Amino acid sequence: MNLNKPIFDIVEDDIQQLINSGVAERKTVEYKSALPSNSDKDKKEFLADVSSFANASGGDLIYGITAVNGIPTAIAPLQLVNVDAEVLRLENIVRDGIRPRIPGLNIHPISTTSGTVIIMRIPKSWANPHMVIFDNHAKFYSRNSAGKYQLDVDELRSAFLLSETAVERIRSFRSNRL
Repeated sequence: MNLNKPIFDIVEDDIQQLINSGVAERKTVEYKSALPSNSDKDKKEFLADVSSFANASGGDLIYGITAVNGIPTAIAPLQLVNVDAEVLRLENIVRDGIRPRIPGLNIHPISTTSGTVIIMRIPKSWANPHMVIFDNHAKFYSRNSAGKYQLDVDELRSAFLLSETAVERIRSFRSNRL
């Protein structure tokens, strides 16, 4: 079971199916029981998670699910007073804390019987690599099956070269089509 459907079509039953199927955390999905607080440490961790998805294959960051050893065990809905304000807060943290900005990022709150689950869908970015710039924390992250990790010099060099190659291929395709 995957959430391979448009983010705004995902409902509580889809989240429950992830749990029932025991879909483990991996390169394209991560579970969190709580939203990041406003502490600098939590914001840096949040931004590292988001940028790692954009710099890798993209994926879903799901808040409001408890997991044990990466396996989801239950919906633990977030108790939010103002869901829209919380979504805006997360969008602002990402907008101000990652460069270049990540195009196509979506956040979808899902109402459950006892609260809210928030899914953040981060697309694979063609403007990568993205750097966390919050509070002088200038680092690049990516993901593998074990979760996020900091990019080393060789991986950064490769990411920048691939990014430029992709842009050049797009320009060439457009030029040839015209």
